[in-house]
Amino acid sequence: MPAGAGEWAWRPFDKTPSTYTGDVGLRFWYGRSSTAKNLYDPSGTFMVSRLTYDNLSIFAAEAYTRFDIDRRWFVKGYAGGGALRKGFLTDEDFPPAITPYSATFSVQENGSPIYASGDAGFNALFGPDFRVGLFAGFHYMNETVSAYGCTQEAFNPFVCGPTPINNRLKVITQDNNWYSMRIGIDGAWEIGRFKFSAEGAWLPYVGLYGSDAHWLRISNRPGDFNGPVPEDGRGWGYQFEGFMQYRVTQALSVGFGGRYWYMQTHGLTHFEGHINGVAALPQPVEWKVNNFGMFVQLSLKFGPYYVIDVH
Repeated sequence: MPAGAGEWAWRPFDKTPSTYTGDVGLRFWYGRSSTAKNLYDPSGTFMVSRLTYDNLSIFAAEAYTRFDIDRRWFVKGYAGGGALRKGFLTDEDFPPAITPYSATFSVQENGSPIYASGDAGFNALFGPDFRVGLFAGFHYMNETVSAYGCTQEAFNPFVCGPTPINNRLKVITQDNNWYSMRIGIDGAWEIGRFKFSAEGAWLPYVGLYGSDAHWLRISNRPGDFNGPVPEDGRGWGYQFEGFMQYRVTQALSVGFGGRYWYMQTHGLTHFEGHINGVAALPQPVEWKVNNFGMFVQLSLKFGPYYVIDVH
């Protein structure tokens, strides 16, 4: 006899996911940042200029989440943003592109980081109080820095000299977007009310898309820029995080941790079409960024809950 509709059962897999747990929380990140570029002549033979933004203070807030299914599969991610306070820019120009050598100092103000990350993976090893997982995902970071004022610290009288430029005047803005693929390992170990977690990620592909605006040289005059100059690059990097949590209640935890991000790229600064009256060529450029610091977090755990209640 054919089966009645009430006897049908939908079983797309031999074993459907049964339970899930989740963590959601907030973090505050305080740290340090530095970013720098080396610009070369069109042939790549000698360095023309080096700009180093250093000693930047990171103040950022972020939200994060993690979902584990049957303690085997997981997805996780975070998103945040804030301000890059203080710091300075050292802008160096080298002979033979310019003579004599120039080194100028500017203060950095009104910078900002915006970032997000998302991963998916599985726990290769797990037990009652530990897990070790592998994951792959994507990371994005926008970092904008602005330099104000200009003081010549070397012996070139033609760049920011002989009278320094006031620190209230914006002279340069660098706006960089970093896109990264992530492959990594993470793990956690619980001891009573304490939980220790760590992760490391290799960034086999990092793409950079940015722009450099020298505000005092953007005009209609021959030899000046007609707007921000675009830059790009490809490279690699790595990221590390580790933190400790204390379970206040079954659901509420507090903790602190640290992180370190490093990325570098090789690409081009596209002067072509961006200098008035000059048939300019693209020039090789190298970029790198270092972000590190400590964060505190507040998190809530929920579950385990049934994915599909079969009872």
